[in-house]
Amino acid sequence: MTKLFSLLAVLIPYFLYSQAFENSLDLASPEKVYLQLSSKVYAIDEEIWFKAIVTDAKHHTNEIYSSLLYVELIDAEGQIIDQKKLKLSMGIGYGSFLLNENLSDGRYLIRAYTRWNRNFGKDFIYESYINLISNTKDNTNKLIDSLLIVEDNSNNYLLKGRLLHENYTSKSKSENLMVHLKWENGQDSFKIKAKKEPYYQFEHEINGRPDWISVSINEMGIRQKESIVLKNSIDLQFFPEGGHLIHGVLNKIGFKAIDVSGKGIFVQGGIYDQSEQLICSFDSNHLGMGVVSFQPDSNRTYHAKILSKDFQNDRIYALPPVMAKGSILSISRINKHIRLNVFSSLKTTDYIHIKISCRGVDYYLIEGPLKNGYLTKDFLAEKLPEGILVFTLMDKSKRPVSERLFFNSTSKHRLNFSLKSDKSLYTQREPLNIKVKRSQNETIASKADMSVLVINKKLWNIKKFESIRSYFLLSSELRGAIEEPDFYFRGNESNRIEDLDALLLTQGWRNYKYPVQKTTQRFFWPENNISVNGHIISNNHKSSPKNINVSLITFGKNPSFYSAVTDSIGRFEFPLYNTSNRAMRILLSAKDSTGNSNYNIVLNTTDPPAISFNHKPDFSETGFTTKAAKTLFRQRNISYQAMDLPNDVTALEEVVVSERRLTPLQLKLNKKYGAPDVIISGDEIKKKEKKWSYGLYSILLFNYGDQIEIENFSDGFMLAHIRGGRGEPTLLMADGRLLEKHEYDNVPHISPDIIDRIELIKYAKFFKSHFLKVFPETNPLEAPPLGHIISIVTKEGKGIYASRKPQPGTIHSSIKVFDTVKEYYTPKHTTFSEKESDIGDYRSLIYWNPSISIQPGETKTINFFNGDITGKHLIIVEMITEDGRIGYRELPYEVISKIP
Repeated sequence: MTKLFSLLAVLIPYFLYSQAFENSLDLASPEKVYLQLSSKVYAIDEEIWFKAIVTDAKHHTNEIYSSLLYVELIDAEGQIIDQKKLKLSMGIGYGSFLLNENLSDGRYLIRAYTRWNRNFGKDFIYESYINLISNTKDNTNKLIDSLLIVEDNSNNYLLKGRLLHENYTSKSKSENLMVHLKWENGQDSFKIKAKKEPYYQFEHEINGRPDWISVSINEMGIRQKESIVLKNSIDLQFFPEGGHLIHGVLNKIGFKAIDVSGKGIFVQGGIYDQSEQLICSFDSNHLGMGVVSFQPDSNRTYHAKILSKDFQNDRIYALPPVMAKGSILSISRINKHIRLNVFSSLKTTDYIHIKISCRGVDYYLIEGPLKNGYLTKDFLAEKLPEGILVFTLMDKSKRPVSERLFFNSTSKHRLNFSLKSDKSLYTQREPLNIKVKRSQNETIASKADMSVLVINKKLWNIKKFESIRSYFLLSSELRGAIEEPDFYFRGNESNRIEDLDALLLTQGWRNYKYPVQKTTQRFFWPENNISVNGHIISNNHKSSPKNINVSLITFGKNPSFYSAVTDSIGRFEFPLYNTSNRAMRILLSAKDSTGNSNYNIVLNTTDPPAISFNHKPDFSETGFTTKAAKTLFRQRNISYQAMDLPNDVTALEEVVVSERRLTPLQLKLNKKYGAPDVIISGDEIKKKEKKWSYGLYSILLFNYGDQIEIENFSDGFMLAHIRGGRGEPTLLMADGRLLEKHEYDNVPHISPDIIDRIELIKYAKFFKSHFLKVFPETNPLEAPPLGHIISIVTKEGKGIYASRKPQPGTIHSSIKVFDTVKEYYTPKHTTFSEKESDIGDYRSLIYWNPSISIQPGETKTINFFNGDITGKHLIIVEMITEDGRIGYRELPYEVISKIP
């Protein structure tokens, strides 16, 4: 008996609602998107867990337009490896990317956005770069023997080099080799011919003279990438506070020094006039930024020299020219006050206006006359929001004259809470209790959403760390990457103010994102749910697509039926509520009032935003975090292999017998999962399809019952098992990829038209580790050691979501819906028994809970077990209230070895 559809919905025209909604939208109000990640380095056997926070961009409240967030994992070629659709609840969502061994080592981009934010270009699309590592051994053999750029007589640049290959596979000595180049302004590839010598020598023309270049090879057993700095130079720039150097008054000037990789570098130096007289000295912080002040003379010119001991050259860095007359808007912090100083030598008694705004919202307008060219005003910092303030100096006609960015650091607007653990020193697998108590004394009582993350400190790179406070108050409001963003929120308060001021005088210059303007010609509507939309095209030119009845059936655990009527130009839309399962099969049909179905149904699709991948290598990366992640990866692999064998089973050497010619991919899968015991061709399955067949499982059930058992559940869910053994579990795989558990719902109804073959792998290799990847919430000690795999191979690798050609007036398809939320599994080690000690707990992420609600004055207790990783650990708690206040705390502790 077929299951009745659980929902019958007749929809009113969506477009009437859209037109009314458009009038209430603020086109100057984007949404800020923040992802909390546990690390910047992940092994390919891990899962990237993340929390998403989406707020309005003005006040950081959860009053937003969107309820759907896109999160994407993108490789270096600009391909979207995986995309998640998160359902946002009051601006909060969370999910994960499950990595696999098919991913290459290297740099990847994680980005997140709402459809509404696409109206504002890249400014409000979240981006963060991560590195993935595999279990391959580090190749210490040198690949690049020499590399240089020379200029020929025609002003063309040639890249000349020599690649060693004597320590690589012998095959590479008799084959041509493809070399891939990337530099700051371009990329190229070329082949070089093999010679009898133990190296490849090449010469290749490139455009321009780059500062750096990356050379990579990934073929014929050679897989290596090296980045070379071709110039050893420092770029030093100066930024006057008011935009210009003004004669006869003290000028504050920000400066920034960067190396060839674009990273800040510590410098010391001096400013000189044209007669080489030293005017003043300067030195930067470790990020290459600082502030210097002096009184310039318009009759002189000024330049700077770098005098650092570890970097000396004869380069001269010119300062901007000095204007004889002009205006300066200077801002400084004096205890609890912000002091505003205006100087003008243009009109010494003119009436001026000064506007103070934050994130596009105007807070104060100061008016008054200049007295002898000066105006000074003090006001309390706590009267303004925390974050970047914009001071705009205007003349008496309110025309902008000068602008200044200043960071207002005030504790009044921060969310206060305490974080404590029961002790600071623990042993392996010992339980840990922490208490988070929120302050009772708050002016505004507002619920907060809290995340708790615990990680081994070796995997936490403070230089690349981005916290909730640094993102919302700083990084999200300036264009371009900020080095060590959380550095500006640590340490001494006065030093932080100075460093923030240097940052905003330099990098903040012309990079502030506010006021916001729509930058796209196309309008992107906010999304509150998953929807199916499109339009109808009549195959008869005399027929109008107006008022056509469109029906939608969704399949899955809770099948549903919807109907709607097209508008005057044939458009339709079905909002789908509470849909989560990664992907959903759908059937659409269209008929007019006479029953005519001679229509084509076209589904609307939206391409993702353009991808701009930053290929510039990070020359400052020490590799310490990467080495720690790789060590843990290898320890987990050893542990998983031990888990895969029952106590009474001994591993034997592998013997492979095969009568068919295998592709490289098949050989790789056989090595990983085992050779198939039974192969059923797609042609054979197609021949056995009947008119009443309702998909793959129905054909297997009635024709291959001796090999496969189909288990039916009361809710309509079907599960396939390989017969044999003692009822061990069966996993599903499609085109070499283990299916996630929420994808099992889509397999029963796969069309036989797209199947190339079905392979039955009985007693698959390393089954326990495969099982834990599909069901990560399972206690590793309870995971089954033995089991089977049904491998589905589709034609041309189309995947399980492909479908057969639809009948006229209908369309079969699948849509991505909200991703199912998974819970991070944390083992409960009650004892340190001999059995457990043989199975290591080498989790990189010790504990993760992305969303805990906490009220003012409330205390939350969190309990979890440590793993087997010793050393220093870090507890990180982040909070945000409904009204936009932000809280952050860290708590270190240490784990030491325990002898069983």
